[in-house]
Amino acid sequence: ESLRRCPMVRIDDATIIRYEREGHRFEVLADPDAVLAIREGKEVNPREAFAIVEVFKDARKADKASEELMQKVFGTSNEEEVAMRIAREGEFHMTTDQKKEAVAKIRKQIIESVVRNSIDPRTNLPHTRERVELALNKVHVNIDMRPAQQQMQDVIKALQPVLPLKFGKTRLRIVIPPQYSQSTYGLVHKIGKVLREDWLGDGSLQLRLEVPSGMKVDVIEQLGNATKGEITVTEV
Repeated sequence: ESLRRCPMVRIDDATIIRYEREGHRFEVLADPDAVLAIREGKEVNPREAFAIVEVFKDARKADKASEELMQKVFGTSNEEEVAMRIAREGEFHMTTDQKKEAVAKIRKQIIESVVRNSIDPRTNLPHTRERVELALNKVHVNIDMRPAQQQMQDVIKALQPVLPLKFGKTRLRIVIPPQYSQSTYGLVHKIGKVLREDWLGDGSLQLRLEVPSGMKVDVIEQLGNATKGEITVTEV
């Protein structure tokens, strides 16, 4: 069978992704950007992700993995399926630019988490993204490739001397009038944790909603827009 070359990445530009299991090593030649997309859960055409849609024991020597070996280790001899699994789970060394881009995404996630889950205890209002980002620029904390949640404790500890933070949940009692109760039902379940809901005799929907403290103003604004301001919200 001829090599199935893909137009998106040349062999010379491809990265070797290694995967070891049951004492065997497998390798594929992949576009590093496509590998990141695959690992982010995006749909990627295998023929655009790999320089050659083939699985090797040693890619540099063009030593192919046999169908029997793939079947034994992966439960399938379909090379596209095996290559995609190796791309998702194998050992992958990112380029410098990819690392910078990945760290920038994690930094953005951390900022978003602080904004969503905290308030300024002096005003009981959420911090803006700009304020959190400026504070993060002032402090000395290293953000790396670990998931954002694993780094939050260190970031918060570094931020608190320059940015007062209070974390917690806020509970809201919401009454939505009958003309909007059906259309906003999905929204309230999406933007917060519904602790209780009651349909009133006139068709109104009464809810007790728990939201991250930093999202309180945002939630009230969203519901206000969805009901043209005809909503009752009280903090409980």
